Amino acid sequence: MRHRALKRLAVGRAGGAAASVIAHDSCAGAGPAKQVCAAAWTRRARQLGLGFRPGRDAPGANRIQCEPDWWTALQNSSGRIRDRGGLAAFAIYLALATLYFGRALAHDPAASAIGLTADPSVYMWFLVWWPHAIAAHLNPFITDRLWAPGGFNLTWTTGIPLAGVIAAPLTARYGPVVAYNVLCLVSPALAGWTAFLLCRRLCGRWWPAFGGGYVFGFSAYVLAEIRAHLLLILIFPVPLAIHLVLRRLDGELRAARFAALMALTLAASFMLSLEMFATMTFFGAIALAIAYAIGTDDARRRIVALAAPLAASYAAMLAIVSPYLYYFFQPGFPHSPINSPAAYSADLLNFIIPTPANAIGGLAILAAISRRFPGAMVETGACLSIPLIVIAIAYARAHWHEPRTRLLIYFAAVAMLAALGPRLHLAGATLFGMPWKLIQHLPLINNALPARFPMYADLALAIVAALWFASDGPDARARTVAAAAIVICFAPNPAAAFWARPLDNPAFFADGGFRGDLAPDATVVILPYGAGGPSMLWQAESGMYFRMAGGWTSIMPREFQRWPAVNALFYQTTIPGFGDQLKAFLAYHAVTAIIVDDRVRPLWEPLLTDLHVAPIATGGVALYRFTPADLAPWSGLTALAMERRADAARFDAMVAATRSYLAAGGDPARLTPMRLQTLGLIPPGSVNEAAIRTANGLFLGPLGDGRIGVGVVGSYAALEPLIARYRDRAARIYFPWPRELAVPPHGDTFMRQLVIAFDRNTLAHGAAAPPARAADLAPIAPPR
Repeated sequence: MRHRALKRLAVGRAGGAAASVIAHDSCAGAGPAKQVCAAAWTRRARQLGLGFRPGRDAPGANRIQCEPDWWTALQNSSGRIRDRGGLAAFAIYLALATLYFGRALAHDPAASAIGLTADPSVYMWFLVWWPHAIAAHLNPFITDRLWAPGGFNLTWTTGIPLAGVIAAPLTARYGPVVAYNVLCLVSPALAGWTAFLLCRRLCGRWWPAFGGGYVFGFSAYVLAEIRAHLLLILIFPVPLAIHLVLRRLDGELRAARFAALMALTLAASFMLSLEMFATMTFFGAIALAIAYAIGTDDARRRIVALAAPLAASYAAMLAIVSPYLYYFFQPGFPHSPINSPAAYSADLLNFIIPTPANAIGGLAILAAISRRFPGAMVETGACLSIPLIVIAIAYARAHWHEPRTRLLIYFAAVAMLAALGPRLHLAGATLFGMPWKLIQHLPLINNALPARFPMYADLALAIVAALWFASDGPDARARTVAAAAIVICFAPNPAAAFWARPLDNPAFFADGGFRGDLAPDATVVILPYGAGGPSMLWQAESGMYFRMAGGWTSIMPREFQRWPAVNALFYQTTIPGFGDQLKAFLAYHAVTAIIVDDRVRPLWEPLLTDLHVAPIATGGVALYRFTPADLAPWSGLTALAMERRADAARFDAMVAATRSYLAAGGDPARLTPMRLQTLGLIPPGSVNEAAIRTANGLFLGPLGDGRIGVGVVGSYAALEPLIARYRDRAARIYFPWPRELAVPPHGDTFMRQLVIAFDRNTLAHGAAAPPARAADLAPIAPPR
């Protein structure tokens, strides 16, 4: 009966009434009986997609007021309900995403890509890899195309397998660049749409729900992450999961159906981003705990009853993703955070001050502040905006008596607190410890970066904004001013070039020239190396034709980390004996060619002259080819042997250069590796940054009390001879820095910072340390 009555109501909205009031004889009475009936009508209205709110002003105790909503469900000719309102919202979100981010792609979507770092090329690689591996009957979780010959376990990186499979037809037809761009444009629209569905359920009106969806789908978080991290904007499962939980709590879904739908949602989030799955689970548990703590007895009973089907959904999800989990927990999987949570945490000011990703963030005064925020600009998306915060405060004051209001505000506060990370950052300054420092010891969640948690606060405040706009409190003028303020504060950077960049791939890869110059499955090194360039995209566009003794997978295999040549290639710096170091690396990994992009050829050509191989200019690259005989003298050298040579040579060079600097009257307070390089005391290209501690492993600077620290990064096995030579002359030895060395050293000793502290007088006038063994420093004789 209710079903037919509500369907007639939906169809009859075209009559133009300002509001419709429906009633049913079975709702007669008062008290609990009336509430049960009203709840039943409410659930049925939601199932049919009707916009509604309880009729507080409708006459009669047994009535529910349903507001006409032209954008909600309407009956089609076959008698089924079609959610045209939802489709309209998605279409508008997609049009806005295309307008904001896709204008630079209009001429040729295959020639430019959304993003600004090398990370987009990683996702393009995965869009090719998953369908390629499935079609070729390969193990999709393990590949030998990267980090050859050992290969890599792809479950340990950002693999987006679900996106790769879904986008496979698009990738096959138009290539990985177009597929990637389409996913970047669809992702904000999907996030906005699922948030719209959630907000519409809670507020019952199209326009407020549309605004809430916009706040979530085009938040500062999304604007920041879309420039580098596709997997971090594929966040549409989060509102869907909440929507399912609400439907189960309201009794609209049976336990079995809820468990099945939630399992699929969880599996989707897992196969899009393991980090998103972990944080969604973590913050979901927090939300349920808050709801239980502040809820009524009835609400608590329903939350407790939710536990069994929710556990069943997780069990089913684990069964679905079990092949992935099997390979994820293989020996060697990363236990510690891949990136530093402290370095990638939200700055407190970032909650109200946007970055240039927002139009107003480009103002000089705001840009000057946002440049000081920790982390890269693609990880500074915590801005909630002042208008949204004011709306949240206004709604909380007016509706604090409602449990859902307290839940949303408490949850947003928890998410914001967690986003601050293990230590508080204020305008770039690092201050005292924060609660997240304790959470870092939990599995899976310890790999999540706090700078990405504002997404959950965005969703909570998006719901609050939708509820505020749909409430009776604010008048039309207040709503208009608030909406305008949100549009202004959330407006993205208007420059098309800010969001996309041309790719300009060399013809060697774009036109298939590699097929004539490389044998199938040949192992190559491509410069720029790793994250420094788009080598992942070039391999993907070749159809995985060749292997790379390199790649970019967030995690670098330890076997590669310990090679000094890899350090030099990755950071685009030089090291003593670079020619021998590179040849030993090439020989060990059976590399047959080095491919150098012409745009970086001036940087690498002088260094590659030590290879004594004439490059071949072809298709926008320089090709250096080798045979096993060319590298035979270096074939027996191991990474440990070459690391000992490099560590000794780099450290001795720093000590000698510092001694010369001090002898010439140099100021110890200004000592850095770059200072020595500028003065010509160490070779050009040794460093490319001005810090005391450089990314490529050097350390040089004052330590206080008249001491100077000199250091290199290395594994303890490689550094032991160096430590032994300098032990008698050292004031202190720190390894891993800043811990003073104990023998044997504690913790992980692989590729850690060694710092040896010298008294200034000892360093300036003392006797030199015993020289390293000649075999550790002498060049390797080439074949005659």
